[in-house]
Parts: sequence; C-alpha cells; structure tokens
Amino acid sequence: MAGKSGSREEVIIVGGGIVGCAIAWHLSCRGRKSRILERQEPGGLATHAAAGILGPMNETDRPGPFLDLLRQSLSLYPPFVDALVEETGLSPDFTTSGILSVAPRPEDRPALKARFEWQSALDSSLVFCEAPEARALEPALTGTLDSAIYYPDEGHVYAPRLIKALLGALSRRRIPLEQGVSVTRIAPSGHGTLLVFDREGGCREAEKVVLAAGALLSDIEIPGTRVPVTPVSGQILAVRSPGSFYRRVVFYPPHGYFVPKLDGTVVIGATEETIGTRTRVTPAGLMEFLSPLSSLAPGLLELPLHHTWSGLRPKSPDALPILGPHPECPGLFLAGGHYRNGILLAPVTGEIMADWIEGGSPALSLPFLPDRFLKSRNG
Repeated sequence: MAGKSGSREEVIIVGGGIVGCAIAWHLSCRGRKSRILERQEPGGLATHAAAGILGPMNETDRPGPFLDLLRQSLSLYPPFVDALVEETGLSPDFTTSGILSVAPRPEDRPALKARFEWQSALDSSLVFCEAPEARALEPALTGTLDSAIYYPDEGHVYAPRLIKALLGALSRRRIPLEQGVSVTRIAPSGHGTLLVFDREGGCREAEKVVLAAGALLSDIEIPGTRVPVTPVSGQILAVRSPGSFYRRVVFYPPHGYFVPKLDGTVVIGATEETIGTRTRVTPAGLMEFLSPLSSLAPGLLELPLHHTWSGLRPKSPDALPILGPHPECPGLFLAGGHYRNGILLAPVTGEIMADWIEGGSPALSLPFLPDRFLKSRNG
C-alpha cells in the first residue's frame, strides 16, 4: 500500500513495464539501487500485448538516428537475454530466425525495391527475393506473391516471457516493485531531491526519478509542460499452429504482420486507434489485418483461434522516443514515447538511462532528448 516513505530513495522509476524494468536492471548491473512504482500489473498495458518483433529495418523509412538506435538495441539483445536466462533459468524464446517484408502484387514491387536499395547499403546481409525464394523461406506464403526482402539477422521474442524473466531477475536482486501506486505528480523538494506524490496521498523522496509510465506518461504532472504522449490502442490475435510449419516473421501491406512463436502460436496484428486509454477488440479491427491474408497466406485463416487482445502504445508527437533529462528539473529523467518499439528498444533504453543517471551524456540519445517538447523557459 502506498504511503509516506520515511527514507530517501536513490532512484525511483515510475512504470513497471518492459522499459522501466530494463532501466532498473541496468542500474542494478552498475551497483545502483532503485525502486519501481507501478499503478497496475507490470507490463499490463503494452508489454503483455506486444508481438515482440525485433525488426529495426521495418520500423522506419529512412536511415538516421532512429534506425541507429533500433539497430544498436538489437545488437544488445543476445547478451541481455543470455544474462536473464543465466540468472533466472527463464527463457523468453528469443530467436533471430529472420524477417520477410513482402510485396504481394507487381505494383507493390517498386516501393519494396526502393527500400531494399537504401537498406542494403547499410547492411549487406539483406537479400531481395523473388516469390519462389520467399516461399522457400516461409511456406505460409502460398498465395499471391511478387517479391520480398529477407532480413536474416532480425527476429522476435515472446514479450510476456521476457518481462517475466526480467521481473525474476529484479526480484533476485532485491529491487522492490510496488504495485497499485498511481503516481500523479513530481516536484522538487527544495533541497536537491525530488518528491513523488501518488493518488493515495503518499509522498516519496528520491535523489533521481525516471518516468517510464508508457501510455499513461502524460497523466503525471511535472514541472513545466506535461509530457505529450498519446495512447494508441492496438488490436491483435493469436492462432495455434501444429508443428513448425510457420517459420519467420512476415510484414505485409498495408500494416499487417504475423509472428510464428516457438511454442506453435502465431501472433497476427495489428491495428492503431486513438481512443484514449480504452482498449477493445472489434470484428472490423481484426478484419483490417486478417483480410489481406486471404490472398497472401490463406492457411493462417484456417488455424484454430487461440485468443484476441488489445493494448496501448505510447506515441510522442513525432512518433520517436523521449530519452534523457528534463531540461528544467534536475534529477528528473524521461524514458517514454516508444510507440511500436518498446520491446525492441528496452535494452538500449536501459543502458542509455543508466548512463544519464550516472552523469553521462550518451550520444545515441541526443536526437531524442525531452527538450524538443519540454523547452526551457531560459532557452
């Protein structure tokens, strides 16, 4: 139960999703203590609803700092997962089985070919596949298909199992995570620390505070302007596949994907709706990403339905992450706006925020500083 703390915390992290937990884990690796405050279930709004795709090249349409950030985080995944498995014995089913981005029709080919041109200049391992090659890589593509790009080093992770392993590691390290604490306001104490107020009337004091509250980040009052993060609802479903017929993540137009998990589940998604903090599953929403499969991979539509769900993605005004110190409030840091990429960006976000908290200025995060939205009155 929330209450007034009689002691000062070193670091308080507001938000117990994959981002907040990754920050706490990285801080712990450096010998720093933290306490996580979570209003509901850890990872309940976004992490548990995520498909877990680790595919940097499909998350942006140009080279630049954002793609660099995504690729760096993917490179951190193997040691990150290895450390969690070694510490807890819990596997998050991480795999780099490869990703296909497909052009079903000839008219889709020019855009795909243009994407391949600039991406292959950055990564020579990419392969432009004609339809027979793509079908050999993913047998589910039995329908209309023109061509595809194959990303051999990308893959996916089972997001609910990843956060379970991360929570297990935090528990073993005796990093407290308090549930049922709805943080409402952060304010300077007047003597170099920060006060964290919650809805139940509690107040905690910390040397540093990290806001990693995902889609609910803008609900927290901070000095100056509130963080402009909008919740974006997404619908998704899963079917069950016998054996290992489905092999690779596939992105298909206009905005669909399917992700064959190691346990035989195939996750299919996803929609985007701005409807506040509500989540819902509708027939129209499911049809949005199921309808294209009838001509591309019709076998998926014949598999038994496992379950449907929806979650909230945190989107900033420019759809890019918000990473770094508050420009006006010393000791306050923001780690939000991860939008569709919270799972992929968790390792690099944890590393970056740990650097900031320890007094560094990590170069990778400089294009994503909060001051682009929270301008200093003196600047």
